Amino acid sequence: MTPSPVILPAREEDVPAIMALLQQRIDWMDEKGLYQWNKTGYLTCYPPAHFQRLIREDLVFVAWADGVLTGVMALLSRDLRWPNGDDGKAYYVHHLATVPGCPGLGKEMLAYAEDFARERGKPFLRLDSQKVNDTLSRYYEALGYLPAGECVDGAYVGILREKSLSPST
Repeated sequence: MTPSPVILPAREEDVPAIMALLQQRIDWMDEKGLYQWNKTGYLTCYPPAHFQRLIREDLVFVAWADGVLTGVMALLSRDLRWPNGDDGKAYYVHHLATVPGCPGLGKEMLAYAEDFARERGKPFLRLDSQKVNDTLSRYYEALGYLPAGECVDGAYVGILREKSLSPST
């Protein structure tokens, strides 16, 4: 039985493993014929220095299983691609990636993000997904992330998604 991953705040020394994970996911996108990070210059837009800065601001979280970094995400308090992206009502999930072959880890990381936001009094968790990826759209909608608009960032065209968080009980 594989132990559950542990989700923790990232450390600067995690950056090489984060970059390797992102490259692994990009390679997987190429293999699957998906149009996503692999076609938008993702690692050029988000180099190691970007993640180092976010880690210094305590905004990056990583999942570990058996000593291997298996997931990453950033939780930002604002996102100007959203019309209301600085309203203080949400955290914004960015850079969510898991190693291929870890079913359920993305859902687990989003649950962590939802709890994180809820504990800090945020009524929403927001994210965006590639507009042309129907499989990913169905995945997010099944988890309660409903369409709330569109965004364009260079070659990237995304669907803004929002999940209402009920207070923890």
